[in-house]
Amino acid sequence: MTETDDPRRSAQRMAEAAFQLAHSTRSLTRPSDSYVVLGELLETQRAIEQTLRQLAEWHRSTSPGAHYAEGHEESALGVMTSVAELDLAAQQAEGLQETLARAYGGNSVVHWFDSVD
Repeated sequence: MTETDDPRRSAQRMAEAAFQLAHSTRSLTRPSDSYVVLGELLETQRAIEQTLRQLAEWHRSTSPGAHYAEGHEESALGVMTSVAELDLAAQQAEGLQETLARAYGGNSVVHWFDSVD
């Protein structure tokens, strides 16, 4: 499996990047960067929504004995809970994506000053 096909490593890299972004956006030295950052966040949110939907489908397709212990009630309940919560998370991610799109649109009409006179 290559690094790009490794979902665990990809998730780790995304978490690291999100942590760095959270720290770097405490202040913006170039106000116009806010537009680019919002655009990238919007694209990231689209990918997160897709990931949540795919994880829900993967959990939905698992089967006892092949993916988890057969006859283990807690495992079966865990899979069902994961599917339901991932479906909900995907719906909420879609709502956040719509909200980010509105923020991105609002930001697009601002005439930012990147240097103070």
